[in-house]
Amino acid sequence: MIRLRTATDVLAAIPAILGFTPVQSIVAILLGESEADGMTGARLVLVSRYDADQDAEIPAERLCGIAARENATGVILAVIAGGPGAAAALDNRTSLRDRLEAEGVAPMLSLHTAELTEGAMWVNLDTLERGAVPDPTTSAVHAAAVFDGRNVATSRAAIAARYGLAAEADPRIAARAAAEQGDDFARATITELAAVIRNGEIPSGDLAARVGLVAASGPMQRDAFLGLAHYGAAEAHAAMILVATQVRGHARVQTLTITAYFAYIAGTGPEAGIAIDAARASAEDAPEAETRMLDLLDIALQRAVHPDTIAGLTASGIESAQQLGVEFD
Repeated sequence: MIRLRTATDVLAAIPAILGFTPVQSIVAILLGESEADGMTGARLVLVSRYDADQDAEIPAERLCGIAARENATGVILAVIAGGPGAAAALDNRTSLRDRLEAEGVAPMLSLHTAELTEGAMWVNLDTLERGAVPDPTTSAVHAAAVFDGRNVATSRAAIAARYGLAAEADPRIAARAAAEQGDDFARATITELAAVIRNGEIPSGDLAARVGLVAASGPMQRDAFLGLAHYGAAEAHAAMILVATQVRGHARVQTLTITAYFAYIAGTGPEAGIAIDAARASAEDAPEAETRMLDLLDIALQRAVHPDTIAGLTASGIESAQQLGVEFD
């Protein structure tokens, strides 16, 4: 259970909760009430990051909608911004706070620090209490993340870089394999990727090219890959991101969509958002790419739909894969 009792608790926990250390950002933490053993406490509803210079209207609309749906009663706002952009960030924080308060979400804590590094000074914007940011890697939330096998990146940009382009896998190899295997091509490719995921291996360039070709061949084939979360969402994500970096065009859009799904249901929403952004960017150069699944994931993420709800697509993916002849352990 995450406990955020003090300003230092909140600031130290943010990198581990997001999966990266935010800069020039506003972080909103929505809280609701929960009861356990006859005692009322706070439950974490949502943690969301926005660019510090982003107009507050769209984030406010989103947060108010989520707060109403999830019965959020309070919000913690943390501004992590320094330099010339700090003033605009603080104004945006005020707009967010006022809009949420008007919708019945009480401001519980408002903090400002230039950066989330050990020793940086923070201030409580309501009480003017001051203090120093502790080393985020010593927080209980960070320890729990490490125990769960999750990495905390130095920045959002560091995560985004993982979704960039690597050397392209030769699509001609995939085309030849498809011609040789015919109707068995999709089954053989999905089965091989399943073995890679199950064994924690790195997909080869040849396999990446074949996966990209299958994923781009139609919605059913793409959706069949969603079933590979059966072997672990985090494990499937680790393999699929390596595939997505090696393919281009339509294939990249679809493999990034699959990657976003795995990240989403693994509980790493910020990383799912980065994968979705990368897929959107790739789709601009691939107008033939079908994006309904991408749109669905994007809407779900914006509305903070719980990962367990989205995870139901894994069963549909297994069914699609089985129709292609794939067998699951």
